[in-house]
Amino acid sequence: MMHLILVINIGSTSTKIGLFSDEAVVFKETVDHTAKDLSPLHEYDGWLQFHWMVVEKVLKKHGDILEGVHLIVSRGGLTKPIEGGAYLINDAMLQDLRFGQYGWHPCNVGPAIADMLGKRFVVRAIIYDSPVADEMGPLARISGLKGIERKAAFHVLSQKSAARKATQELGIQYAQGDFIVAHLGGGITICAHEHGRIIDGTHGLSEGPFTPQRTGALPLQEVLGFCGSGRFSKEELDRRFFSQGGVHSYLGTHDMAAVEQSALDGNEEATLVLMAMGYQISKEICSMAAVLNGSVDAVVLTGKVCLAKTVVTEIRHRTSFLAPILIYPKEDELESLVRGGLAVLRNQESVKEYT
Repeated sequence: MMHLILVINIGSTSTKIGLFSDEAVVFKETVDHTAKDLSPLHEYDGWLQFHWMVVEKVLKKHGDILEGVHLIVSRGGLTKPIEGGAYLINDAMLQDLRFGQYGWHPCNVGPAIADMLGKRFVVRAIIYDSPVADEMGPLARISGLKGIERKAAFHVLSQKSAARKATQELGIQYAQGDFIVAHLGGGITICAHEHGRIIDGTHGLSEGPFTPQRTGALPLQEVLGFCGSGRFSKEELDRRFFSQGGVHSYLGTHDMAAVEQSALDGNEEATLVLMAMGYQISKEICSMAAVLNGSVDAVVLTGKVCLAKTVVTEIRHRTSFLAPILIYPKEDELESLVRGGLAVLRNQESVKEYT
């Protein structure tokens, strides 16, 4: 029996929708969003309405072929730390995502959209391999201040998909290899993969290098000055740090292709910012080598920032001594969601309950 699976991946700068008949693509679309599209969106309901309209517009183009869908699978949002695998989207999950109980990211609205579509088609709606899937050990959780614990918030789908691609290229099993994977997209996470588990990594919102729109880690004393100045509300600081930071704060855009072209055309500030991004990414890659005790089969880069040659050249220059560098610019997160959905439909994996 063939299984028809509808998959949704809401990212920080794009909406991806696909329909698959088992592993075969029926249709797949990526809708990229500009800063102009996103800048008016401040509240959960605004983000939900925006992405719902995007998804509806795509689905209307395909009409009748959606009849008979067996399962809806969404990228997860920032929930409490959970195991990897499949979880039924339920009210407890949706409440945590709506109120940002464990952090805010546009992916928080994906499960709500999947839930609405599940009700429309009268099928289950699940998430798979949540971005907060947590395989970190106790050593990695210590932050430096009692009462604040480091948390797992990685691009788990992209991370594991890229690592598995590397294993195919190297001829080894994922569960036997050690990898450093850098997801370089609208968000950036850099993780240590040890024998099939992500044992440490940079939190996608509050740690690591700056991204096209996020600040990454910042000097704490200056951040405290910002927070205590009385000039900014929490919402304004959230925007500055998480949607108007990073490359956008320096150059007024998060369009990495445009920034790369500007650098090639001789814009010295664009060149400096791109080199600094590569420099910061390289520092985190090298720190993950320490996590793996120097045992690294490959450094793997994935995501659309890999198309920025200035950034990649800097990373190669600073990290090639560690291990071979493998680059997969195209992310396969939709395919990873489909594989998870098929495992559920074929009774190879059970669906867990979020509580």
